Amino acid sequence: MAVHECSPADRSISARMKRECPGHVGTQYYPGVALGTMHEGYRCENLEALTFADAIFDLHCHLDVMEHVNDPSLCFAEMQRTLKVGGKMILTTPIYEGKIKTERRAHYGPNGVQHFAEPEYHGNPISNEGSLVTFHYGSDFADLILAWAPKCSVNMITLNDTYLGVLGKFREVFVVTRRN
Repeated sequence: MAVHECSPADRSISARMKRECPGHVGTQYYPGVALGTMHEGYRCENLEALTFADAIFDLHCHLDVMEHVNDPSLCFAEMQRTLKVGGKMILTTPIYEGKIKTERRAHYGPNGVQHFAEPEYHGNPISNEGSLVTFHYGSDFADLILAWAPKCSVNMITLNDTYLGVLGKFREVFVVTRRN
């Protein structure tokens, strides 16, 4: 399989995919580095403007990335474009219980970052500074995905597995399939 993983870490599922999938391409975004080039062991890519050809991936895997992007509509359009028919996107992102509509928290613009809420940062495998949270997604996220990637279908799975230690908040996994 041809697999694109955005922002992999050197542990867990990322390490396993890199080790066991010969078609695995791990990418990170490095400001100031030319897109599509290798840097520190990863291909430099911007999810909003991927340099990959059309319909080359069987799978996009993005774990806890989408809450950090500036324009998710562009990201999903790019993933749809680069996904083969029948291919899948598997992603996780926090879905906030009780939040009906997705909330933008920050925006990267030509004059810097504009904050609409108290800045929030999550861990980042390539930076000790963390990654700015740009969105808090609500229960409308699956509908937004369909609007952004209209050639796809969306399934949301809410895991609840004590054996795996998957309990509490933020357990949603989205499986997006390219239909045509």
